[in-house]
Amino acid sequence: MIATASLLVAAALVLLLAPLVLTAGRWQVRHPRIALTLWFCAFFAGIGFAVASAATALMCAVGGVSPASSGEALVLTLAGWLSLGVIAAVIAFVSASAEPLADSWREAVGRFAPVAVSREDSDGATLVWFNSDEPVACAVPSHEPEIFLSTALRDLLSSPELRAVIEHERAHLRQHHGWAVRIAEVNALCLPRQFAGGRALKRATLLLIELIADDAAARRAGAVHLANALATMGRTTADPGLELRADRLTLRRWKKPRSQRRATLVRA
Repeated sequence: MIATASLLVAAALVLLLAPLVLTAGRWQVRHPRIALTLWFCAFFAGIGFAVASAATALMCAVGGVSPASSGEALVLTLAGWLSLGVIAAVIAFVSASAEPLADSWREAVGRFAPVAVSREDSDGATLVWFNSDEPVACAVPSHEPEIFLSTALRDLLSSPELRAVIEHERAHLRQHHGWAVRIAEVNALCLPRQFAGGRALKRATLLLIELIADDAAARRAGAVHLANALATMGRTTADPGLELRADRLTLRRWKKPRSQRRATLVRA
């Protein structure tokens, strides 16, 4: 009984304290990969404590522990079967929630696909160009990864800037950010709105995956090109978030992108 309560308290502490600790300061912006890793370590630790608590209660209920009194036996039995019911309900809810989230991806693809004007293979992904008056770039994870790009984006950006945006979207695909977003969304749906932990994980995930992809694209295509692309898109769409990400890139010191380093070695 004490073990069950201790594990449950540990799960509650992770749920309550992790958002407070992980949102303190500005280090997450400088080290987004570490921040995202810690967020999901806290998430899975909380899940582990909760499952261990339920498993311990269930083991006590089915006779793994000899109760000291009939009252304790009743409490253990109720706690064990209640835990089993909660686990079953959570599994059913997650299963029911995951499909609509997957449908939202398919609906997004369905909106872009009818206006696609061309397709081209590019380093393990298919670039799908579609007609639009808005600058749009979107990575769609699937068994055949696709990056949807609007014709307005091609008209708006220079070739190096466009390549940097494509590398940003490619980073989402390579690092499986779609799964991180899906887990965060399901977690937010599972937790009551009174708990900030679920919403905090979702907000942090959506921000950090963009910063991680920015860093990956900056290394491959050049920070200056990506910063210029983000600033241009931010001014065009009136999105201050894009301009803040551009400022972040300009404030860091970067090595030359790999393609430029190879070209320098060849000339030498």
